[in-house]
Amino acid sequence: MNQNKTRGTFIAALATIGVCDVAFGLTFQLQPLLLEAQGLPAWLIGINAAMGPLGILLIGPFLPRIIALYGSKPVSVLAILTIAVSLLAMALLPPLYWWFLFRFTLGMAIGTLFTVSETWMTAISTNENRGRIMGIYTSMLSATFAAGPMLLPFTGINGLLPWMICIACVLAGLLPLLFVSIREVSDEGGKGSVAGVLKREPILFACIAAATLFDGVLISFFTIYGTRNGLPLGTASTLLGTGIIAGVIFFYPLGLWADRWSKNGVVMICAIATIAASLAIIPLINTIAVWPTMILLSTAAFGVYVVALAMIGDAFKGRDVVAGSAAVAAMWGLGGIVGPPIAGRLIDAFGYGAFPYVLAGFYTLLTATLALNGGRVLR
Repeated sequence: MNQNKTRGTFIAALATIGVCDVAFGLTFQLQPLLLEAQGLPAWLIGINAAMGPLGILLIGPFLPRIIALYGSKPVSVLAILTIAVSLLAMALLPPLYWWFLFRFTLGMAIGTLFTVSETWMTAISTNENRGRIMGIYTSMLSATFAAGPMLLPFTGINGLLPWMICIACVLAGLLPLLFVSIREVSDEGGKGSVAGVLKREPILFACIAAATLFDGVLISFFTIYGTRNGLPLGTASTLLGTGIIAGVIFFYPLGLWADRWSKNGVVMICAIATIAASLAIIPLINTIAVWPTMILLSTAAFGVYVVALAMIGDAFKGRDVVAGSAAVAAMWGLGGIVGPPIAGRLIDAFGYGAFPYVLAGFYTLLTATLALNGGRVLR
């Protein structure tokens, strides 16, 4: 690929998903706070939150065909405009019923942007640097997602200001698309079937699934688990944020390690480290050692995701890369819908002491699957 086109694609992918991820992180916190302030019950807030992952899940199988027909750049522009319109509608319309619709369209558009940006990153990477490229990409996601909630203390939750900031961030994502030329990997062959790529490499997508389930459960329950074990609310929330931000520092070195040593080996080590760190939280939750443990836990758990993303480029070509990225987005939707209810049912049955075991359980199943396949992720 032409070097200028490679650089342009890289910048477009990072900038487009980065500014939209700031808005995603901000609204992720803003929406439930506003619904709670209006007196809506928790179950209804939960259903509203699930509309976003549902949109991500349902759009996934159609994206390879849509992108092949219309091109990734026009699809990205449409997704960005859909996000902006959805946010504006949520800012102006009453929340109860309208917000279900616009949370759903928001999820579909965000899932589309994740699919396109991951496809672009895969297209510009090689077998020798794919781990590092995905390390940079996921570091950007961690930083920008965490930046969103940090704006809330300055904007507050009332009025149009937080919504306008979100919309401005999203529309800024159009700027790099105006100046770059994108190579369409959908022109390079492959069937582009989401079901087909899932069937071809089930363990690869099991790695993605473990990370998405982990993410949904961690964000939903860690703060409550910390406060139930004696941590102040601010400390528990900061501890969670520290774990998420850790990826900004460690994902690139993990990707470099995978490139220079073994992607299979890094996935296995990260999975085992996630199990160990999950269980270590139990005795360490009220000690200073919980801070490095939380960093290890988050880095290792999402390190599996970073390397699995890199391996999509090893496993698939052409339209199948788009299908693989769409499958990843669908996995995030599925994890957001399925993970918290599973964990909630187990916590209801066994108490909040079950929370670390739930986190460890996802990666215990993954580790066992890898071991049965001789430690290999790809067939």
